[in-house]
Amino acid sequence: MKYLRQFIKDRRGATAITFGLLLVPLLGFAGLAVDYSRASNDRSRLQNAADAAALAAASVFTGSNKAAAEARARAFLQANLGLRAEDINLNFSTENQKVSITLGGHTSTLFMHVLNKDNMPINVNATALAPLKPTTAKITIDKVTGYWFKKVSIIVVRNGKDVVVGTIKYTATDHNLYNGNGGGKTDPDINVPITFDLGDYTKLYLKMEIKNDGCDVGYKDKNAGKSRYVDCIATNESGYSKYNSTLKTDDPNTVNHLFVDGVQLPVGSKPPLDDLMNCDNTPHSHAWEDGGGWANQDFYYKITAACKSVDGENVRLTH
Repeated sequence: MKYLRQFIKDRRGATAITFGLLLVPLLGFAGLAVDYSRASNDRSRLQNAADAAALAAASVFTGSNKAAAEARARAFLQANLGLRAEDINLNFSTENQKVSITLGGHTSTLFMHVLNKDNMPINVNATALAPLKPTTAKITIDKVTGYWFKKVSIIVVRNGKDVVVGTIKYTATDHNLYNGNGGGKTDPDINVPITFDLGDYTKLYLKMEIKNDGCDVGYKDKNAGKSRYVDCIATNESGYSKYNSTLKTDDPNTVNHLFVDGVQLPVGSKPPLDDLMNCDNTPHSHAWEDGGGWANQDFYYKITAACKSVDGENVRLTH
């Protein structure tokens, strides 16, 4: 009994036993820290790859070429991850010009095997927005009235300079048409669509120029004050060499002369490009008021924009 009591009271060797008992959880915690650090690094690399793939896909997405955009995303994923891309699950989706990518993979553990944990899952998401930009504009004139000559132009800013990329015109011919409101001829003809290539640009606005005698610059009405009919003849007289007024959508003081889908643009505003040319593949109504009265506009036409996202331009991550 004496030796038994001594054995029970003996504390020698307790440290080794305690260390042995704690070794497994200590290794587990150490392994958790190491493996978590590796997983964080792998997740960061995967997130960078997802971001690059989303931006690449969005830069070519036009709204109807999902397959091509996804192929570009996979190509960028392969370029960034190499052989490891084969082990990554990719979910690709598009909505409202947004390209979304979800990548799923795993990191193999080094130390957490002791806790029966062979790998750690990794999931990342990336969403890129590719605003569409009009590249062509199809215009169909509906109706034009009035005594005054009117020219509507599409102006783009390219390399710091204003460039006219398309115009439609109205020349008065008979002041008695349309119940005395006046009528004339258009270029192009009524209901004949014309398409303008916008090219590359940094800004776009619309402009209407007006000449009060009913004829374009360099011409005058030889019947002015004598007849209801307008007969435009060429002239070198300085009084007929410029327009009487110019209305522009980028001028806060005259932007309200344009109505889009029946809604007058507010005076003092700077309408975004989407308000002038929408990229929804449907025609939108434009009506200009030349200044004679707001109740009835004078120059009516429909405009349909064909759009795409220019490679890399305005594309940005949103998530």
